Amino acid sequence: MKLPLPSDTRLILESNNVLSKTSNLGLLFNKYVSSWQNGWQMKEEDSKKFRQSIANMTFAKEHIANLALRQQAMMKSLKDSGWHVESFNAITDSRLIIGLGGTSVIETGMTLHPLYGFPYLPGSGLKGLARAYAEIALETKPSGEDLREIFGSEDKDSRYAINNRQGKVFFMDGIPTAFPQLDLDIMNPHYSDYYQGKKDTKGNPIPPADYLNPVPVTFLTVASEQKFSLAVFSRNRDLLEKATQWLICGLTELGAGGKTNVGYGYFKIERQEVQTQILNVYERKEETSITARLKLVKNEQTFGDFVKSIKSDEIESLRSSTFKGMESVLNIGLTTVLESSEVSTEIKRLVAEKMLEVCKKPDKKYKEKLEKYNRLFSLARKDT
Repeated sequence: MKLPLPSDTRLILESNNVLSKTSNLGLLFNKYVSSWQNGWQMKEEDSKKFRQSIANMTFAKEHIANLALRQQAMMKSLKDSGWHVESFNAITDSRLIIGLGGTSVIETGMTLHPLYGFPYLPGSGLKGLARAYAEIALETKPSGEDLREIFGSEDKDSRYAINNRQGKVFFMDGIPTAFPQLDLDIMNPHYSDYYQGKKDTKGNPIPPADYLNPVPVTFLTVASEQKFSLAVFSRNRDLLEKATQWLICGLTELGAGGKTNVGYGYFKIERQEVQTQILNVYERKEETSITARLKLVKNEQTFGDFVKSIKSDEIESLRSSTFKGMESVLNIGLTTVLESSEVSTEIKRLVAEKMLEVCKKPDKKYKEKLEKYNRLFSLARKDT
């Protein structure tokens, strides 16, 4: 292996084994690629070895810890200044790919923190995910004014630029709570000759055909069960709560990053503040109505707590209540939580009926979601 560098620089790098001593993944991945061959060429086999070596390395942890402390100090300062802040942890429920199509000398990229070099979720992407959920997934679409209030507006036409405004809700970057584990993944493009515009022996363009051989390409992903810390803040509590719900649902239902249609990028939510809040509410007699408790449901944990809190003498109250207005929180992904709840069959049946008021039947192409929807129907004792 001969690095495409001046001979004296190459000597220093090779003799000191820089690869094993680099503590910043961003520098290693974007600035120092050690898989070059003579003539500045690189084979996929060498790229794979380079990615595998990265996936097996351990990087500096103190940078993340220091950044987390600064983020916590920022949130405290915001609260002290009269801002409302919602924070929660999101855990990857599957592998996560951010920036796969980004520019990289080894073909497949990854979005890394520009200073510290660890994988992260850019705030701009989280804002876009929350808006996408509001515009795509909600049955009752928010008004254009609601969207502009939360996300702002930016008309590219200079004639209308005077009407542009800043959104009232701000999204912080999602940073990992520890350096995330990296997994090496693989994709198999079958028509690489066609995509590369190659020609056959007669000079004709090679068509996409089944006789072409797949060429495996490896890429780095963030492994499942990796925890990220997220925060959203605003001067307006109502707008903040809407945006936070949309973001949570976007992370759990739409997924973040690339290849979400095949299961990548989905999260589960760990929200300690809300869990504590809901427990406190259950202890206060004046706020123990089903409607009051329902409004505190934000994620799987708090939904499970809500279902467990329903007593047998509240069945009539549950029967007369409605779940409408909770579309941004209640979804078919909660079917598993309801099934595993240690409550009576009648309570499960009524909760399932109420959930069907706000859960739309998924398209047939979403097989996993459709299967959960059918299970929800079964719980409600309805024919599928």
